[in-house]
Amino acid sequence: MGKLHLYYGTVKSATGNRHIMAWAKSRENALDLVEAAMTTDEPVLGSVVGPLTSLPDDVMNPGVFVEATLAGFVLSAW
Repeated sequence: MGKLHLYYGTVKSATGNRHIMAWAKSRENALDLVEAAMTTDEPVLGSVVGPLTSLPDDVMNPGVFVEATLAGFVLSAW
């Protein structure tokens, strides 16, 4: 049985700094999820820390929470 791990950190791309939390198999997988969620053509750079905790992969699906800004508001999505 595989494991998913909880990572968090701050990443930067052309759209600016974003705080993230991700359930992923590795740090690289977490950054890949962030890059896909931000729909950016350039690689995201940043510091992803973890794993903070782990769960069996049949309990939790991979996913990412990325802080985003829109018209002066902070939005979050999982």
